[in-house]
Amino acid sequence: MDAYTYIIIGGGLAGGKAVDGIREEDEEGRIALITREPHRPYHRPPLSKGYLLGKEPEAEVYVAEADYYTDNRVTLFMETEATSIDPQTHTVILDDNRVLSYDKLLLATGGKAKRLDLPGSDLGNVFTLRTIEDSDHIRDAQAPAQQALVLGGSFIGSEVAAGLAMMGEEVTMAFPESRLLERIVPQAMSEWLHEAYAAHNVRILPGITPERLLGGSQVERAELSNGALPKVDLVVMGVGITLNTGLAEEAGLETRDGDNALLVNQLLQTSDPDVYAAGDIAAWPDPTFEKRLRVEHWDVAYNQGLQAGRNMAGAGEVYEVLPYFFSDLFDLSFEVWGDLSAWDQTVQRGDLARRSAAFYYFDEGKLTGVLAMGRPEEEREAMQQLVQAKPQHRDVAEQLRDESLDLAKLL
Repeated sequence: MDAYTYIIIGGGLAGGKAVDGIREEDEEGRIALITREPHRPYHRPPLSKGYLLGKEPEAEVYVAEADYYTDNRVTLFMETEATSIDPQTHTVILDDNRVLSYDKLLLATGGKAKRLDLPGSDLGNVFTLRTIEDSDHIRDAQAPAQQALVLGGSFIGSEVAAGLAMMGEEVTMAFPESRLLERIVPQAMSEWLHEAYAAHNVRILPGITPERLLGGSQVERAELSNGALPKVDLVVMGVGITLNTGLAEEAGLETRDGDNALLVNQLLQTSDPDVYAAGDIAAWPDPTFEKRLRVEHWDVAYNQGLQAGRNMAGAGEVYEVLPYFFSDLFDLSFEVWGDLSAWDQTVQRGDLARRSAAFYYFDEGKLTGVLAMGRPEEEREAMQQLVQAKPQHRDVAEQLRDESLDLAKLL
C-alpha cells in the first residue's frame, strides 16, 4: 500500500489549485492527484472560448506546467479512476486494484456533461462539451457554412453558439425556456442578447425542444417540437452537468437531496473531518447570504481548491469568498457577483445600447447580486461591497439608476 499525506481526486481546476494550497502550508507531505483524464489539471472555460476557436493553444489551458508537479513531488495518476474510498481506514482503491492511504483527502470530482436521452443522440457529430477532447471533436467536426444546432440556452449553450458562429457555422439555438439565459438575466438583457445573436446570424428558438435526431452514421436532421425538420451537420448539447458524487455517497458522506451536492462546513470539510470537497460538487454555508450555495464556475473552483488545500495542511481558515463568475459572448464580456439563484426584481444602471450596463438583483427587497458589462473600472469594488452589504431596494434603487452618483456613497 502506498501512503500519502494528501490525496486529491479530480483533475480540474479545484484539484490543481489544491496542490498550490497544500504546498503553501506544507512543503514536505506526499501528494497524489488522481484523474480519469489523460491530462494534468486544466481550466475548462477556454474549451468553449479561446481553445475552441483555435486562438489559445493547449499549453495555455493547463493550470500548471508539467514540471510543476515533479518539482513539488506530486504523483499524478492520470487515466486512473478511484473506484471507492473508505473514510474509516483512510484508503482509496483504484481501478487497477491498487490501494492508497491518506491522512487528508480532497474530493474535487466535478460533474459529467448531461446527454439528452432522445432517439439519435448516439449519432456521429452529436457532442457535449466538458473535456479537452470534447472541444477538439467539436472544432474538428465544424466547417464554415455547416448547419449547427446548439441545445441549451444557459451559459454553456450560449458560449458554444457564439463560438461556432464566429467560426463560420450557421447556428440555431433551441431551448425550453422562453428566452436566452432566462434564469440569470432580466428580460431587457435577454432581448438585447437576442438582437446581438441575430446580428451574428444565430437563429434563436425559445420554447423549442428536440424530439429526435435523424441520420445514417452521422446526424443529418433534427426533428423539433414545433414540427420543423432542419438540416444539421453538428449538434452540441449544452444542458448542464450531473454531479460526480457517487464516491462520496457510497462512502456514507452527507449529501443534499435534490442535486446530490456534497455538504461541507466553512472549512470545506465534509461530514468526515478528514475528507474535504471543493468546486462544482460542494455546497457550502455562505456567510454573506446565510444559506448553502453551490456554484459551477471557475472562480469558485479556483478559490475553494486553494482554500481546501491550505486547510488540509492545517491552515484552518473559513471560506468566505463572495461568489463571482464571468462569461464572454462574441465580443461581449460580463461579470456577476453574488447569488442569482433567486430574485424577483432588478434595477438597471447604465445603457445596454452603449454596451455599458449593470443590473442589480433583489430578492424580497434585499440586494443579492449584480451583473455588469462595460462599467467603469472604479465601480467594480463598490459593486462587490454593495452585494455584501445587502441594502434594501427601497433605500438604494433610485440612487443606483443615477450614473452621476458615486456608488461608494451608498456604502
